[in-house]
Amino acid sequence: MDRRDFMKILAGIASLPIVGKFLQTGKMKGAIKGMGKVLPKVPGMPEWFSPLVNKIMKEGVDITPEASRVKDMTIVKKLEVPSATGETDVITLTQNKITGQITVDADVSGGAAGSPFELNYTPPKTDINIQTGKPVKYSGDFSVVENRPRTTGEPGGYEFDYDSFDIDSAYSDVEKLEKIGTGKIKDVKKIEQRAKGRKMLEDSPYEDIMDRYSDPIELDDVDFANGGIVNYALGGLTKTVPPVKGPDSQGVESLFRRRYN
Repeated sequence: MDRRDFMKILAGIASLPIVGKFLQTGKMKGAIKGMGKVLPKVPGMPEWFSPLVNKIMKEGVDITPEASRVKDMTIVKKLEVPSATGETDVITLTQNKITGQITVDADVSGGAAGSPFELNYTPPKTDINIQTGKPVKYSGDFSVVENRPRTTGEPGGYEFDYDSFDIDSAYSDVEKLEKIGTGKIKDVKKIEQRAKGRKMLEDSPYEDIMDRYSDPIELDDVDFANGGIVNYALGGLTKTVPPVKGPDSQGVESLFRRRYN
C-alpha cells in the first residue's frame, strides 16, 4: 500500500462520525508526525531512537501484512545487520498507523538473560474528556521490555519473565541499537554497566530481585532465629534453608546474609 492509497483510506475513515472525533483529539496528529524524520519527544526516550526508526523504515524490508481492518493498519519493517559474533542481528519495527505507537523488537546478542528485547514508544496525544469536553494531554511513554528474574510460589524458586523498564534501568545492550541508528555511541560507559547487570543476572538472579522489589516487612520486626528475611524469599517460615532452584550456586541464604548482616 503506497502513501496515496493510505491517505485515501484515512479520508474515508475520517468521514465516519465516531472516527472523525477520534482524529480531532490529536491521536492522528501524533501518528502523522511519527512518520516524519523526528518523533515527538516523550519522557525517557533517547535521542538516538528517531534516527534508529528512520534507518529501519528506510533500509528495512517491508513485511507488513495486508490490512483488512482499521486496527490492523500497521507498518512492519525488518532490518538484518551483521554482528561481531558472526550471527545476523534482526530488528523488527512495527508502527500503528492510527495511534503512532512503535515497537522495535531486537533479536540481537546482548539481550538480558540472552533473550530478545523491545523498545516501546507511545507518542504524546490530546484526548477530549467526554464529561467535561475539555482537552486532556498525555505526555507519551518510552520503555524497554526485557527478560528479568522474579520469584515464584515455590520455596527458593524463581523464573525469568518479561517486564518493562526505563532505559537507565535496562540491562540489555540498547547501545547496539544506538550505534545502528546513529553510527556512534554517545556514552560508552553504559555498555560496561549493562554488561555487569547481565552478568549479575546469570550469577545471582536474586540480587536483581531484591534490588527491584521492596521488602514486605521491616527488618526491625524480623526474627532471624526463625529464618527472618531469608524465609520471605524462600516462600515461608522454615528453619532449614533449601537450595535455590537455578544457577545461583551461592544460594539465597548467603546472599541475604551479605545484604543484611
